[in-house]
Amino acid sequence: MSSVNSIRVSKEIEEAILSGQLKPRERLIEMDLIARFGISRTVIREAFKRLEAKGLIRVTPYRGAEVADLTVEEIEEIYFVRIHLERIAAQLVLKQISPAEIKEIKKLGREVEDHLRQKTHQMIEKDSEFHRTIFVACRNRYLCNIIDYLRTKAHIVRYNAWSLPHRIEQSIVEHREMIKAIEAKDLSQFERLIVEHHTFSKESYLAQLKGVPPKDGRGGSRWS
Repeated sequence: MSSVNSIRVSKEIEEAILSGQLKPRERLIEMDLIARFGISRTVIREAFKRLEAKGLIRVTPYRGAEVADLTVEEIEEIYFVRIHLERIAAQLVLKQISPAEIKEIKKLGREVEDHLRQKTHQMIEKDSEFHRTIFVACRNRYLCNIIDYLRTKAHIVRYNAWSLPHRIEQSIVEHREMIKAIEAKDLSQFERLIVEHHTFSKESYLAQLKGVPPKDGRGGSRWS
């Protein structure tokens, strides 16, 4: 029963982190969570271990748990690996994707658009489902799992990018172009979109960490 409860609690905390309700460096107070969920200290600590394994929180002795943030070095490392792996996966996707999978991706694309435009608390979850469904078509579980882990690890970068003016509209356009490239089996276009999609999010977040005015989704400056 303890493990069942810890899975439930970790899932709820994960959703709060991925939706932006819990911010980077925000402390997670054990006693508050125990009271909120009606669970034991053992259960909350099991939940923390699950979240820490996903890279979503950091637990420090004598300080407790807090929502993880990313350093400049971590972001550079994550996106270096992520872009290369997704380009490898893209080649396999175009070779093996089925018409039924393309139909499902189109359906998810429309759902993501609705969530992004309304800025719902599910927009990151739906966006992740869209990208996950694309890469599942590569038929390599290990590659998919690593890509999924890196996507979760870098959630704050993506959430931050969507806060920029016009970025949501641009993201929707990029999703549509990805679907067209998949349908046309156009590898060079698909790879280009993957790189651009990630590069914008990464550079926007790095600019803010370094104190440089980030560009918005159309190439303009967010700060004036």
